[in-house]
Amino acid sequence: MTLERRALVAILFCFHRGSVTDELVHPNVKKLLELQKVDQELASLRRDTDALPAEEAKRKKKLDELERLAQEKKDRSIKAELESRSLDKSIRQGDEEVKKLTERLNVVRNNAEYQAGLFQIEAVKKDRDRAQEDCLKILEQLETQKVDLDAANKTVAEDRAVFEQFLIEADRLRSDRRGAIEAVTEKRNATAEGIQPELHAEYQRLLMTRHGIAVCAVDTNGFCQGCYSKVTTNDRAKLMGGSSMVQCGSCQRIQFMPR
Repeated sequence: MTLERRALVAILFCFHRGSVTDELVHPNVKKLLELQKVDQELASLRRDTDALPAEEAKRKKKLDELERLAQEKKDRSIKAELESRSLDKSIRQGDEEVKKLTERLNVVRNNAEYQAGLFQIEAVKKDRDRAQEDCLKILEQLETQKVDLDAANKTVAEDRAVFEQFLIEADRLRSDRRGAIEAVTEKRNATAEGIQPELHAEYQRLLMTRHGIAVCAVDTNGFCQGCYSKVTTNDRAKLMGGSSMVQCGSCQRIQFMPR
């Protein structure tokens, strides 16, 4: 049996007898564990409020798109209405023109002028009839467009009401959480006092990159509970001795070995 192995057996023996207790956890690790508990409480309070801006932007984007589509329908309806009015004006002008040409036939001097007048009347009537057909089609489209526009406006109104209610509830949630967040933040600042800046920076980095768990336990079988990698014999000895800080060789989390 190697010396390293014998040392580990001795430490394990003491550990199982109860000589090694939680008091042997490195003081800095204890401090970080306390801080991590507060940070997790703070993260829990902030989770809902932190998600509000993204949710608000998502809902606003949806409402903006609905309003854009409703405006397009409105613009098409206005355009069709203007076209129908223009065609209606052309129809009335055509009727007036036919009336004038018909009256003029009564004063023509020869058959050639009479035939030319009839030809002109026929041409005006064709243009007038064509305008009337186009106008009827547009009026039919307007009926359908009106129904679509009413439905689009109703959808926009409903979605806007939901969005406005969301804004009210979001403000209420922020207000409700503000006091609790401020209290826990003060608690965090007090807990963080005395932690070396370099260690605090490393802890913060791990907290951000390791899903909110910077400090984790090593089980009695020697596996890191953060990434489930096997801890080296030497690191296990250090952890049970509580004399130095140990970071996982795989996930870099700061480790401790609870009783």
